[in-house]
Amino acid sequence: MYSVTLQKILIYIGWGIIIGAIIGFSAVLGFDLDGSVFVLSMFLSIFGVFLAAMYAELYHIREAVNKQRREHK
Repeated sequence: MYSVTLQKILIYIGWGIIIGAIIGFSAVLGFDLDGSVFVLSMFLSIFGVFLAAMYAELYHIREAVNKQRREHK
């Protein structure tokens, strides 16, 4: 059994790998680049997915705090 946080992290890594693989295959096959571009695109995609997920979580927290402040007044 995984915790919810670990499950979210694994899902985000999966999305990053899928997006990175698509970009990496396109770069290697379409632009005739070497395999290091494939690995680099995987890491950058995973990093980008984590950044987007953190932004979304912080946005939801901020909205919840603002709603609570409005109700508390």
